[in-house]
Amino acid sequence: EMTPKEFLKGGKAAFIVATAGVVVPFFVGLIVFQMFGFDALQSMLIATALTATSIAISIQVLSEFGKIKSPEARLIIGAAIIDDILAIAVLSVVSSIAGNGIEGVNNIDVMNVIVTILQVLGFFAIMLVVTVIVIPKFITPRLWKAKGSVEGIATASFFGAAAIAGSIGLSPIVGAFSVGMALAASKIFEKIHSYIEKLGLIFAPLFFAIIGAQVDLRVVNLEIIILSVVIISIAIVTKLFGCGLPAMLFLKSKRQGYRVGIGMISRGEVGLIVAGVGIS
Repeated sequence: EMTPKEFLKGGKAAFIVATAGVVVPFFVGLIVFQMFGFDALQSMLIATALTATSIAISIQVLSEFGKIKSPEARLIIGAAIIDDILAIAVLSVVSSIAGNGIEGVNNIDVMNVIVTILQVLGFFAIMLVVTVIVIPKFITPRLWKAKGSVEGIATASFFGAAAIAGSIGLSPIVGAFSVGMALAASKIFEKIHSYIEKLGLIFAPLFFAIIGAQVDLRVVNLEIIILSVVIISIAIVTKLFGCGLPAMLFLKSKRQGYRVGIGMISRGEVGLIVAGVGIS
């Protein structure tokens, strides 16, 4: 949905709004859920699930209101993309800590955390540069004339980039995301977009069904309902103020700042991916 040029257009404002929109929900979630008696690792996973704004939801709503070109919308989209990348960086850190069990939680090395986050951002930057240069030249109807071959090579590129990211200990989403942005800027965008939408008809419901099937409704009780209300409240308040306040400064308008804060509240696929990682 987003070309590299549109991504870079967000600039300093998008980066600061996004960073605040990750840091505030993460640390508020971490503190509150430890107060509720969860251990450090459980609290970290819940806090990580609270960090990522859903770009898809935000873009869809802004499009339907005809506001996709407004200054608030540009800031929301730019910040939501950086927000997702930072959330994936946080997920990579939490996953590596979780991989070492309780020992990993007790011996958290701040330097290692910083290095992992820089690795994610560095890898994403390298992947983005490589994919933007290579992918449009490689995935072209000139090279692949057989029916379905362009779509097949595009799919292989997504999985290949995801595998490279996974092989160096990062979340596979980082790799796939960079290929997606490269293809968004290519001449075959319409063809690939149509193909991806068809894939989505099969795999999106499957993804939500698999996540939903892991919910055991028999264990839902008053305590879980109260925790759900707390999670939803934190999810709304931390994004509204975490993103809304810096947005007010950049847009020099309280009303526009609030709109950005509200636009950043939406959560979706990345939060559910974190939940899936947490369960496994």
